[in-house]
Order: sequence, then structure tokens, then C-alpha cells
Amino acid sequence: MKLRLCDNMLLVLILSLVQMNWVYSQDHQWPLHKMCDSEKLTVAYRSCDPLQDIGFTFLPCPTRLTDPIKIRVALILRQPIDELYSSTEVLLNGIKFYSKDEPLCLPNFPRFTFCGSRRGELINIESSFKSKVDLPLKGNFHLNLRAINQDGFQIACVNATLSFQ
Repeated sequence: MKLRLCDNMLLVLILSLVQMNWVYSQDHQWPLHKMCDSEKLTVAYRSCDPLQDIGFTFLPCPTRLTDPIKIRVALILRQPIDELYSSTEVLLNGIKFYSKDEPLCLPNFPRFTFCGSRRGELINIESSFKSKVDLPLKGNFHLNLRAINQDGFQIACVNATLSFQ
């Protein structure tokens, strides 16, 4: 029994040291993921959650905003989402021009299929987007998205840049 307890304590100590080394490493950011790179549009994002990266796909890389695109998001929940609130901020060339806070999941009003999901579940969100207006966009748009659950726990955090040439 003593040997088994020592082995378990040694395993916990090793895992703790590895975790501490990862948390206190020189590079405190997740890698920059490039989702789209064309002559007219570049889209890149980075997770701003220190504990979890997030997966996005953006297909195909559109040449115009009126082109249909499919957006997919995937992440593993570290906490349940009985309630979920989002915060969105958009900056154009460094100047904030849009901000919105919105409930995504409320008790007795689940707007999305992932509402009510539990810790450890893999969340896959698929959506399509097609703009009705083809705006001649130019510049760098910075998009900051955060999702917080009912306990104030950060479920997802992403900083994205959309560069229109």
C-alpha cells in the first residue's frame, strides 16, 4: 500500500512540475492559426485562453463577402454551460467601432444545441455565412470574442484579425 501511495504521489509531483513548467514558460501565447490567405483576404486567430486552444475552420477562403462560407468551431468544455454569455468587440485599424454583449444560453431558453453541455464534452459548432451586401472592405479588423458561463468561468476566448486588401 505504501509503495502504491508513493508511486501516486510521484506521478502527481511529476505532472505538477510539467504543468508549472508549461504555465511559466517563455511563450505565454497559443500559436497563431491562419484560416484563410488569399490576395483579397487574410484571416488569422489566436486563443487568448491561457489553458485551452480552440479550433476554427473557415472554408472556403472567400474572394468576396457575398461568397458563402462555412465556419466550424470545436473545443472541449472545462466547465458546464447551463448559461453562456458572449462579449464581442470589433476594431477597425485600431479604433473600436462595434461592441456587443449577448446571452447565448439562458435557463429555460436554450438557443443553441450546445446549451446544457457538461464538462468534458466536445462542442462542435457549424454555421454558414453569406453577406447580402458586397461591401468593398479595406483595412485590418480585429475581433475579440469571449464566452463566459453562469459561474463566471471563461469557456472560450479568441482574438482574430481579418485583413482586407
